[in-house]
Amino acid sequence: MFRTVVRLTPSFLMPIFRSRNNNDNDLLNKNEDASNSGWERVKKMYTRNEFEEVSFELHNVIQSACCGAFVGACFGGFVKSRNAYLYFIENNQATIFKSTTDAKKKLQDHVTIAFAKGAYTYGWRLAIFTGLFSLIATTISVYKDETSLVEYITAGALTGALYKANLGLAATFVGAGLGAVLSAIAGLAILGLLKVTGITMQDIRRAMYRIKEARQDQYNQALEKSAKIKNDELTMHHDSLVAMKGEKNVGELVD
Repeated sequence: MFRTVVRLTPSFLMPIFRSRNNNDNDLLNKNEDASNSGWERVKKMYTRNEFEEVSFELHNVIQSACCGAFVGACFGGFVKSRNAYLYFIENNQATIFKSTTDAKKKLQDHVTIAFAKGAYTYGWRLAIFTGLFSLIATTISVYKDETSLVEYITAGALTGALYKANLGLAATFVGAGLGAVLSAIAGLAILGLLKVTGITMQDIRRAMYRIKEARQDQYNQALEKSAKIKNDELTMHHDSLVAMKGEKNVGELVD
C-alpha cells in the first residue's frame, strides 16, 4: 500500500507544478472578460470619449431631465397662472382701476409672475426626479447589460424615497412604496412594448444618439455653408477693389 502511494505521488503532483497550456479552456469556471464586465461598462458610461463627448447613455439621461424640466415648467406654469387669474378676478371685483387698460395690465403682470413661479417650482423638481430615475435605471441596466423590471422598481423606489425624505421616515417609506408600484406598472408597459416591437432599450438609446449626431452634423454643415458664402462675397468685393485701384506693394502703401 505504501509503495503504491509513493509510486503514484509524482503523477498527482505533476498537474500542480505544470504550467497551463494556452489551448486549455475551463468551460465550467469560465471567467468573464474584464473589459466586458459590469463595472467596466458603468465606468465607460461615465467616461467621455476622445472628442470630450458624453456616452449615449448619459446623453439620454440628460435628455430625460430636460424633458422633465420642460413638462414640469409647462404644467406648473399653467396651473399657477390659472389659479392666479381666478384669484385676481375674485379678489378685485370691487377694486377701482384707472382704466380698463390698467386693469388688464395688472392682471397680465399677476398671471405672468405666477406662471414664472410655477414653472420654476415644478420645473426643477420634475427635472431632478426624472433625471435621477433615468440615471439609476440606466446605470443598473448598463451594469446588467440587459433591460428588466428590476431597474425600474429600484429606480422608482429610490427616487420616491429621496423625494419624500424631507418629510420624515414614514413619508420616505410611503414614497418608496408608491414609486416602486408606479415604476413597476410603467416598466411592465415599456417591456411589453419592447417585446412586441422586438427592439431593446440599447437600440433606442443608440437611435436617439444618432439623431443628435445627425442634427449636430446638419448644424455644422449649415455654418460651414454660411461661412463659405460670406467669404466668397468678401473675396469678390476684394477682387473688385483691386481691379479698380490696381495692385500695390506694402512699401508703396507705407510711403
